[in-house]
Amino acid sequence: MPNCFQLIRDGEAVPLVKVDEEMCQHFGAVCDADVYFRAWYNTIGYDLAMGRSFLEIEEIYASPPWEGSGLTEVARWMSANFSSRSWYEPSGHPR
Repeated sequence: MPNCFQLIRDGEAVPLVKVDEEMCQHFGAVCDADVYFRAWYNTIGYDLAMGRSFLEIEEIYASPPWEGSGLTEVARWMSANFSSRSWYEPSGHPR
């Protein structure tokens, strides 16, 4: 029963690996084949899948214990470049 999300630009879903590549380029980081930049998928991605807005996410990561993690800047960059869509898939949902 997953909660899911997509990042949208110009009305189209952008592959998350492409988002990570653009993010790494923007922040001057080398992309890692195993882990997204600053683990954004496991943190910000989770929050988006749960239906939180980018503004709510920025507020979360600006506060302890996340303060200084760099995730606030990542959320701001994502908000400036994408919109998000989230939904819930009940178990047994055909793929």
